[in-house]
Amino acid sequence: MADWRLLLVTPLFGVSLTIGMMVFYTRLFKHARSPLLNPLLFSIASIIGLLLAAGIPYESYEKGGAVLSFFLGPAIVSLAVPLYRQFDRLKANALPIFAGIIAGVVVSLSSAVLLARLFQLSRELTVSLMPLGTTSAISMNLAQMQGGDRALTMFFVNVAGISGYMMSVKVLDAVKVTNPAARGIALGNTSHAMGTKRGFELGEEEGAMASLALSITAVVTTVMMPLFIRLLGV
Repeated sequence: MADWRLLLVTPLFGVSLTIGMMVFYTRLFKHARSPLLNPLLFSIASIIGLLLAAGIPYESYEKGGAVLSFFLGPAIVSLAVPLYRQFDRLKANALPIFAGIIAGVVVSLSSAVLLARLFQLSRELTVSLMPLGTTSAISMNLAQMQGGDRALTMFFVNVAGISGYMMSVKVLDAVKVTNPAARGIALGNTSHAMGTKRGFELGEEEGAMASLALSITAVVTTVMMPLFIRLLGV
């Protein structure tokens, strides 16, 4: 038992548990057609349940989580490959694509502040909520720099990503958005990495546009979030 407990305080525990859960649920749902069967959602729930049931402190798991977080940046950069394949289409539609992404960031930041004020949330919660439209690799640092909580931001980002993965395509179908590029931009702009994953499930063009939107959204949010905080008096 003592040897087993020693394993819990090493990064290997968190890394192995996270990767193991994701591999298990990805294979389990490999042929599932429903977006509700999301490996990330089930992995998160299972890890939380296991930690609570076994009485393992979050700090032990986080040592491995920090290692995985380090690789989020390189993983985002790798999305440049499918984007390069769609570069001609990007050049031909640069203005509407960039305008749409910027509009999406403005709506995301504004709605976060309005919701926070509506429910009278603290400044820490407000700042933690604001970068939910960008990927976790950047949003956690953004929130922390402005006085937010990294863990809360990660939670909000995961909720946005998972809900977008499950519902975004149905919403796009309902409002009759059929253009592959437009669908991809919407997915990446609102649901970051999970939206990009959903985009690639729809097609290469949707995935490439989603990865573009994810990257530009991160840059625009990094620039605009401090401005919004000043202008809106957060």
